[in-house]
Order: sequence, then C-alpha cells, then structure tokens
Amino acid sequence: MASISTTVKPQPSVTVREDADDQNAPALKKTKKTLGSFFKVDEDQRPASPSLNLQDMAITAELQSYFLSAAVDSEEDPLVWWKEHAKQFPALSKLAQKYLCIPATSSPSERVFSTGGNIVNCLRASLKPESVDRLVFLAKNL
Repeated sequence: MASISTTVKPQPSVTVREDADDQNAPALKKTKKTLGSFFKVDEDQRPASPSLNLQDMAITAELQSYFLSAAVDSEEDPLVWWKEHAKQFPALSKLAQKYLCIPATSSPSERVFSTGGNIVNCLRASLKPESVDRLVFLAKNL
C-alpha cells in the first residue's frame, strides 16, 4: 500500500488598514479566505506519479504474507502472538504493539466522573475544586 503525502500550508490573508492620515499609502482590501482555500494543493507540490519505492513494496509484501498466514486462535493473547512473529512481520508487529496495548474500555474514568457527579450536586455546587478532588479521592480509596 503506497501512501502519497502532500504538504498543505494555509495561505495568509492580507490585512492592511487604510489610514485616513496617510493619503499616499496604497489602499489594500482585506481578502477573505474560505475554508476550502486552505486545503488547496499547488500543482508543483504534488508527486509526479504514485510510484512505489522499495520500502513501500516491502511493506506490501509483508502485508500480503500476513493475509496468507494461518488465523490466530481467539483464546490466544494477540500481544504474545505478535511478539513471537515480530521477525516475520516487523512493521505490522510495531503497529500491533502500538494499538493493541490501548485499553478497550473507559470504565475506570467513567466511574471517577460518576463519583464526582455524585459528590457535586445542587446542594454542594459551591465546593472548591481542591475539595472535590479530595472527596473523590476519599470516595474511591476508602
């Protein structure tokens, strides 16, 4: 899979005020830019042809060999599998280790926000943030 990267730089708008005191200064109008104009790419910045370099071809070959490999058992730990097959799939194993280590749930953070919502109610809305932090800490740790 080849990825084509282009650099997009926003175009600065000219903002010059016309001073009433200086009659000799040229009057420039303020140009307004649309959102779409910030994402236009100059023709000279685009690559001439989407050709694959050696690294892209190696990654493509690695991805194809991964698709042809045997399926992993659903009971097996995927991080252990990627560690065992890191030499066979070096680029894919880096991606797997990066994204498989992210927890799939946000339950702990949701529990803390719920505890904070139980502590700060209509009758206790004027609590200082430091006091709320202490009360949430005590509620979760006692």
